[in-house]
Amino acid sequence: MKIGIFTASTPIGSISPKRGERAINFLKAKGHEVILGELFYKNENYVAGNAKQRANEINNLVFNGAELLLSAIGGSNTSSILPFLDYELINKKGVIFCGFSDSTSLLSAILKKCPNCRVIYGPALFPNFGEFEEASREFSYNALMNLITKKPTQLPVPDFYYTSFQNWENFESQRSEIQNRWSTLNFDSKKELYQGTLFGGNGNTMMSIVGSDYVFKPNEKAILLIEDDEKTAAELERIYNSLILNKKFENVECIIFGKTNVKDFKNLTAIDILNNCLLASDIKLPILYDVDLSHIKPMSAIELGKKTTIEIKTKKIWANKSFGRIC
Repeated sequence: MKIGIFTASTPIGSISPKRGERAINFLKAKGHEVILGELFYKNENYVAGNAKQRANEINNLVFNGAELLLSAIGGSNTSSILPFLDYELINKKGVIFCGFSDSTSLLSAILKKCPNCRVIYGPALFPNFGEFEEASREFSYNALMNLITKKPTQLPVPDFYYTSFQNWENFESQRSEIQNRWSTLNFDSKKELYQGTLFGGNGNTMMSIVGSDYVFKPNEKAILLIEDDEKTAAELERIYNSLILNKKFENVECIIFGKTNVKDFKNLTAIDILNNCLLASDIKLPILYDVDLSHIKPMSAIELGKKTTIEIKTKKIWANKSFGRIC
């Protein structure tokens, strides 16, 4: 598979070249042809290029035959490129896009304007494939490739996760593995399955395109994915209430909540802040939380814009699988 790497925001190729080299070599060892966008090593202060240059990097990768468009990393400014993408070309080629965090705005735009494309909320080059820890990058790679090649797909659950962020550019010390577990909140014990079209992603980034023509939201029953990088409790409340005010929870059957850390209050959890915001607005929704679709590693992968089913008792998530009548 030809994998094209785009840098839609943070100029990470110039900041962390060693991690980038590890990630590229990892994908090449798997048999992939890796095509680096022309901005990969560029640095224009806080971004890799101006908005038009960053959009054209994606346009060029698609034109030159990349089958999977993989984000180098997130950042804060991906939404700036959306007006300058060649959506007609991208849709004609029917490529796959994958990324997370700030890439949420791009993924939403592709979902809205390019129905022939597949859109995956999943690993990015530097964060996930540049890891020193083999178990982490192998898990993320297998999750992504299985999703691309197999239908239907059960979202895989790693046995462990890391809370520390060391070993980014250089190896510092062995990270401790924490036993992994997904949990549930507000579920109806009489209802075993929740099904809907999946949308969402990074909560903070979703708010960057509110009111624009790049917002994808199903008109039918939906499942909403929310995750965020480590933020203060006040920042998280602002994000979640912004989602409420902008009616992101309408038609939502269930929430998938990715692992999210609270930066400043150790006695608070992100899931408590989200649930308190919802209940204050008289919204009570079932939530499957601490799911491995977040900044915490390793990361799984799931396809947006597709029918998604959650089995509550077993805490399983299925993509592209129909269970018929929902009880």
